Amino acid sequence: MAKIPGGNPIKNERATACKCAEIEDFTVHDWRHHWASHCVMAGIDLITIMNMGGWKSLRMVQRYSSVSVEHMRESINKLN
Repeated sequence: MAKIPGGNPIKNERATACKCAEIEDFTVHDWRHHWASHCVMAGIDLITIMNMGGWKSLRMVQRYSSVSVEHMRESINKLN
């Protein structure tokens, strides 16, 4: 996304940050996925994430969140 003079300042800042980091095709929507996933991996319960994220159902929280392989490995190791 190109920076548009006089355009939306949030989109312009995101575009500038992504360009500096050489990241392509990263949207504000992607931040919601990233945020929800990190909340889950931090141990925040799904109801709280649902309320903070503005979702109306747990199904949407589950759709937006995922956990890393490392997080799954650490969780399994807790059973040992």
